[in-house]
Amino acid sequence: MNCKVEFSQLASFFTFVILFHLFALPTIAQKEVEARSILDQASQAFKQSGGVEADFTLTPYMQEEVKGHIQLMEECYHLKTDKMVTWFDGKTQWTYLPINEEVNVSNPTREEIENINPMAFLSLYEEEYTCQLGGKSNFNGKAVYEVTLKTEDLQKQWQNLTLYIDRTTLLPLYFKLQGEGRDYHIITISNYKQGMNWKKEHFAFNPKEYPDAEVIDLR
Repeated sequence: MNCKVEFSQLASFFTFVILFHLFALPTIAQKEVEARSILDQASQAFKQSGGVEADFTLTPYMQEEVKGHIQLMEECYHLKTDKMVTWFDGKTQWTYLPINEEVNVSNPTREEIENINPMAFLSLYEEEYTCQLGGKSNFNGKAVYEVTLKTEDLQKQWQNLTLYIDRTTLLPLYFKLQGEGRDYHIITISNYKQGMNWKKEHFAFNPKEYPDAEVIDLR
């Protein structure tokens, strides 16, 4: 293999690379500003929408697809799938497992909440994540913003996230969560309803509705 390269050609190449990156920096910075602005608006829109409910599909890598329904209001949520029902009132979480007729009670961490409530990802950019505006503009027939978030913190379960946010409602329609290696989860959200009004008790386990369930306190 001939490795001889004329010095002038090499110098020209490195000059091009340096100039390319210098000109690219303002574009990258602008895209991060735009991405953060979109996430600010999406987070604010969610907070102002009152109670929200929607259907979702979770597709984990190399695992069975899970379909469910979620109801959210402020920091509270109520989630149902065919394998579990979960309530969270902002502090305490109850998870009912029909197959075992038991309810596990816990005070979940932020990471545990993120694994259940996809809306929690809207505020990750406020922490140790950088964000960029992507190029995708359409998802399932709707105009969207594509926002990617990345972190170099290997302690985080998800290092890369991709969100599609509806340009009209500013509600998220799609999440792709990538961990180390090939591990990823995809969440798609549909059939939004906004302006719902639930009492606080709606997000807490009611033992009268599950009289035969064994309650296991893990706190």
